[in-house]
Amino acid sequence: MATMTRTQFEAELQNLRGKLLEMCSVADSMVAMAMEALTELDVQLAEEVIKTDDNVDAMDISIETECIRLIALQQPIARDLRLIGTAFKVITDIERIGDHAVCIAKVARDLAKDSFYKPLVDLPRMAQSVRTMLTEVLTAFVNHDLELADKVITADDEVDDIYRKIKAQLFAAMKRDPDAVIQASQFLFVAHYLERIADHTVNIAERVHYVETGDLMQLVKSHQSNS
Repeated sequence: MATMTRTQFEAELQNLRGKLLEMCSVADSMVAMAMEALTELDVQLAEEVIKTDDNVDAMDISIETECIRLIALQQPIARDLRLIGTAFKVITDIERIGDHAVCIAKVARDLAKDSFYKPLVDLPRMAQSVRTMLTEVLTAFVNHDLELADKVITADDEVDDIYRKIKAQLFAAMKRDPDAVIQASQFLFVAHYLERIADHTVNIAERVHYVETGDLMQLVKSHQSNS
């Protein structure tokens, strides 16, 4: 098969970036819907999140196939190869974000017939912080904005702080009121899923750095600090 012209290849790379952005946008909407399903006790919305996961999985396969095709067709080097390699990595993080949104939706579905033992405040606040990170990492990716990517990485500390606060509150509630144990444990799962979504978002931000600079050291240091 003949190789593409540079103009054609750049158009293909732009198309790849567009598919990544679409996949991430769908995953973000799943997180938003899952949290709304939880706070509004909306079973139908929870089921919609669960069904949408099939779309994310299909996008995952489509982008992976496209990456393989571009590598075989064009044998890219330097930044182009970093972008395609990053796409391979990023789709895994986005797919996991979708999975965590599904898990939150399942909690929402399971709790839909209950009255919450306390108003949900910190979980929606944590979800909003996580979704802000997702929005900003998309903007950083589109605009090649390393400062914004750094902001996303730093914002993970705030999410971790909220997570620790929520865990402490839920553990205290479970000790104080045995009747709250089942519900509080479910909320704890939701907090954990949101914390993991933030971690996957940080992974994407680190990959933005790699695409733009070619520097793998930040990725290596990050994985060492998390091990």
